[in-house]
Amino acid sequence: MRRTAQPVPFDADRDRWAHAVQEVARLHHAVRAELARRSSIPAAARPAVEALLLIRERARGGWLRWDVFGPHPAGVLREAGVFDPGQHWAGRWVCRTVWGRRPPLYIWTLGGLELPRPLPVGRTALFAVAAFGALGPATSRLPAATGLLAAGAVGLAAAAGLPAAVRHLTRRRVRVVETGETYAGVFFRLLAAEQRLRMLAERSERYELTRAAAVLPRLVWDAAGLVSLAADDVDARELLLGYEQSLALLVNQAVEVERQEEAVESAIRDERASASPARPAVPEGLLPRVLLDEARRELEELGQGLRHAREVLGGADEGTQHARSGESDE
Repeated sequence: MRRTAQPVPFDADRDRWAHAVQEVARLHHAVRAELARRSSIPAAARPAVEALLLIRERARGGWLRWDVFGPHPAGVLREAGVFDPGQHWAGRWVCRTVWGRRPPLYIWTLGGLELPRPLPVGRTALFAVAAFGALGPATSRLPAATGLLAAGAVGLAAAAGLPAAVRHLTRRRVRVVETGETYAGVFFRLLAAEQRLRMLAERSERYELTRAAAVLPRLVWDAAGLVSLAADDVDARELLLGYEQSLALLVNQAVEVERQEEAVESAIRDERASASPARPAVPEGLLPRVLLDEARRELEELGQGLRHAREVLGGADEGTQHARSGESDE
């Protein structure tokens, strides 16, 4: 059985995929028009532009980024993000908010220090206004210019520090696998097998498949952590390849179970059809026989009544005739 090299976008939902392709194509034309207007694009901005033209799919336990402008128009998986399945729902929500909407390389490293990227003006202004409102009572005794500067400094620090702190905390809860890594293909094949087994379990609803699918989030999380180690660590590489092989065998077994279930159901249908040969179906809504029986009984009672009336009327006629004959004799 040939293993798929990558999962199917949006769990084989063609409508969602077509809509996403249309949106990214529209954005691509807008970017090309902007580049045509400008003479060149800065080298530092090229990764951001390339990331902007990737289709972002919100997966169950992370996200996927698809490239539709490469050699394969059907889409090539460029990046997969996985959230720690053992954390609380609030932690997953924070991870999705921080990671799911921007590329993974979000912090500059300078001399061993992690610095955030240049701050957006809108976010800085929002934090400054919020800080000014919160520090209003405390800065009321200061001159207006001093209070405004203090609120601006606090807002700037919050705009730079809070998002960076949240990203730093959530970084250990997120694992990212990019297509450029040596064993990224192994992980993408594992994602494809995970998707197929999950869809088989949802379609079959058998307890055995549902129980097997329940361990898949932890398996994907562990495998994502082994990708970066597999190139230099033999044990990590063997474990990653073992995960892929075991999951592929499990998917093959699940497919075989589904095939056997369909064969058994087909045999049951054939047996029922042979036991009771097909006959023309009786049309529905036919006239009930009881109505005819009731009408027959009513007519029978009517006939009996008429016969009785005739007999009564016949006796009266004979008496009248005898009386008339006596009068004529006199």
